[in-house]
Amino acid sequence: MKWDNSRAAAITIAPGDTVEFRDIDATSGQLTAKSTVEDIRTLDFGRVNPIAGPVYVDGAMPGDALKVTLLGFEPSGWAWTAIVPGFGLLADEFPDAALHIWSYDKSFAVPAMYGSIARVPLKPFCGTIGLAPAAPGEHSTIPPHSAGGNMDIRDLTLGVDLYLPVQVAGALFS
Repeated sequence: MKWDNSRAAAITIAPGDTVEFRDIDATSGQLTAKSTVEDIRTLDFGRVNPIAGPVYVDGAMPGDALKVTLLGFEPSGWAWTAIVPGFGLLADEFPDAALHIWSYDKSFAVPAMYGSIARVPLKPFCGTIGLAPAAPGEHSTIPPHSAGGNMDIRDLTLGVDLYLPVQVAGALFS
């Protein structure tokens, strides 16, 4: 799904209401705990970084700021790290696909093991979050934009308040 200010809202909420998004992952379920490197080679990029919603926030108008507070994450107990051919800042340096499936403690209290070579402390964060841009039409969810997007900021985590500039009536939060 793409950012698009012409999409009808999935729900309407009042300022201060809480919304729960469920079962959203960066590949729309294309990768699983049993995936292989072949799944990286066949990823459908049209399904990458999906967004749910949009949520219409009653009274939100262009020029306002929407305050979003991240209240929780429901961990799956597994995650993945990959090299995707032709994608990312170092695409020319790493042309071959690679995939590592992680297992981790759902409490995040214990660092995850990267094979037998490294322990990695975990801190979940929200990767793609934002509001519909003012410009008409569909906009990719992969790059960040002026009202959010794929930000992948490790400090965009539990308890953080994020302020996003409202560009359309109702904000259309996803």
